Amino acid sequence: MTYPDFAEQVAEVRSRVAAAAAAEVSGEDMGGLVRVTATGKGDIVSVRVTERALDDLDARSLAERITEAANAALAKAEATLTEAARTNREADDTAYAMARFTDRMDDLLDRLTRLDRDLEDRLGELGGQ
Repeated sequence: MTYPDFAEQVAEVRSRVAAAAAAEVSGEDMGGLVRVTATGKGDIVSVRVTERALDDLDARSLAERITEAANAALAKAEATLTEAARTNREADDTAYAMARFTDRMDDLLDRLTRLDRDLEDRLGELGGQ
């Protein structure tokens, strides 16, 4: 597997991060009464509150809903930036590690299955005596 040189990697990551920073993501409160939109940089762009929220919620409850929606939007923004900053090498390394982990778990399951069969055979022999 070949990897681009360091300068190309840096340019690619910077480009992805810049695009992610400029992108807009939204988060909502659990009830869907408030929606906050933020940029990938974490700047709040808009807050939308439904008529129902204005009618049904007191000031404290509305503030809590806005905070919840803002936190959801900011969490998405952070995740977007983090993903954009990942290099292909990191993704390849993660895939490799997961494949190795899966292989080791498969081997372990095979060993456990053999041990289980051996145990059943020995218990069967003891029961037949």
